[in-house]
Amino acid sequence: MPPLTHLPYLLLLFSPLIHASLPPSPSPSPPTTSPPPLPKYTHPCTIGDNAPCPTSWTCTPTQICTSGLPCGGLCIDIFTPPPVIPCTVGSDAPCVPRSICTPTQISTPGLPWLGQCIETPSPPSVTPCTVGSDAPCLPSSTCTPTQISTPGQPWLGQCIATPTATPTPPPTSPSPSTSTCTLTSTSVSTICTIGNNSPCSAGSTCTPTQACTSDVPCGGACIATPTPPVVTPCTVGDDAPCVPSAVCTPTETCVSGLPCGGACISTAGPTPTPTPTPTPSGKRCKKHRECGRGRKCVGGVCGGKW
Repeated sequence: MPPLTHLPYLLLLFSPLIHASLPPSPSPSPPTTSPPPLPKYTHPCTIGDNAPCPTSWTCTPTQICTSGLPCGGLCIDIFTPPPVIPCTVGSDAPCVPRSICTPTQISTPGLPWLGQCIETPSPPSVTPCTVGSDAPCLPSSTCTPTQISTPGQPWLGQCIATPTATPTPPPTSPSPSTSTCTLTSTSVSTICTIGNNSPCSAGSTCTPTQACTSDVPCGGACIATPTPPVVTPCTVGDDAPCVPSAVCTPTETCVSGLPCGGACISTAGPTPTPTPTPTPSGKRCKKHRECGRGRKCVGGVCGGKW
C-alpha cells in the first residue's frame, strides 16, 4: 500500500478518468417569455368574429366590405354609452333621484307619451323674501323685487348678491423720466393700512388695493362706503310715518284682525319734464302790424298772440 504522502499525486493522476466516467450535467434551458401584447388598434380580425379581440373590444371594419366575402378590420375599444331607462312622461318612478322622464317623441292623443330618464342639472338655490326685510338673505345679499308692488300686499322678491365696488388702484410712483403727473380729478384717495381706519374721514373705510398676504401689512385706500336707503317702518293702513309720495307696503304676511308691519315705499313715478315757456321775440314795436301776422304789440314788444 503506498504511503499517504503519495495520495495527492494519485488523485491528480486519475482525475481525468474520474471526470470521464461521470454523466454530463444538463445544460440550463432558456427562460420562456410570453410575446408582448400588440399595440393598441393593431389587433387584426374579421368582421363578425371578436375572438382575437380583448374583452369589451369589437372588430370594427377598416375597409369597404363586400357582401359574401370576408371583411377585415381591427379590434377597437368602443365607448359604452350609459344605460337608457325608458319611462312614461309624468311618471318618474323608473328614474334615479336626479333624473326625470323627458319626452323622446311627439305625444299622440290616447297613447302613452314615451320618454327616457335624463338627468337634470341642479338649478341654483333661490331664497324667497319680502322687500324691506333682508333677514332670510346672506350678509352679501339683499332682497331684490321680482314683481311689481301692489298696495296692500307684500312686495315679494329674491335674495340676490349685491356687486362689490371695485377698489381704487394704488397710486403709482413717478418714473425717472421726463413725463409729469397731471391732476385729472379733484378727489384724492387717502393711503391707509387695512385694519386701521384712523387716516380715513367719516363714512370711509380702508379698502384693499392689492393682494393681501397673511401676517404682512396690507396697503389700501380710504373709500367711501355707500349709505343704504333709510327704511321707515309703519303699519299697513297707516301712512302717517311716510312721506307724501310713499305708502305703507307690507313686509310680512298679514293675518286678518292683527296689525301688519310694513315699510314706507315710494309709489311716485318719474318727475315730468317741465315745458319751456316761450319768450317774446324782443322786437320793438308801436303798432300791431309791425309784429307780423298772428302777433300783437304788447308794452312796446312783439310777443303776444291774437
